[in-house]
Amino acid sequence: MSQRRYRCWFLVTAALTLAVDQASKVLVRAALPLGAQVPIVPGVLYLTHTENPGAAFGLFPNATAFLTVTALLACAIFLWLGKRGFDHHRVAVAFGMMLGGALGNLTDRLRQGAVTDFVDLKVWPVFNFADVALTVGAALVLWWSWRNDAPSTDAVTLTQVGGNADAPTQADDR
Repeated sequence: MSQRRYRCWFLVTAALTLAVDQASKVLVRAALPLGAQVPIVPGVLYLTHTENPGAAFGLFPNATAFLTVTALLACAIFLWLGKRGFDHHRVAVAFGMMLGGALGNLTDRLRQGAVTDFVDLKVWPVFNFADVALTVGAALVLWWSWRNDAPSTDAVTLTQVGGNADAPTQADDR
């Protein structure tokens, strides 16, 4: 399959991720007052409407401008990688998830100065769909890289550190 096709996987994944993220946040903001909590699975899963001006886990609560610039930079990098194309649809989907997640939280920061979070597990800070997409996309790329079976992008080769990752290796019989 062509790299152009994989760009399509990247863009469609990013668009779907952004759409699901923003739709879920619109529903939460419309249905739950800020601070309200609804049990989905009592004791395990709640919908809790919070607004987070900082980063994940409440870090940098007064750094909205810094986080906005960082998100813009991350989106620019993901778009640059997408423009270069991908060698495999798995990598295109993973980077699309990360772009969509970054755009979802960036959209919140630009529109309202804080990110809407609502998935509450009670044993973890409250999060949203964009956070899940960013985390899963990054975890997939890291997993493939660690397993050394990752397809690569033209711009970033995940399985090699210099040289040709596809070149056969020679055993040293000494």
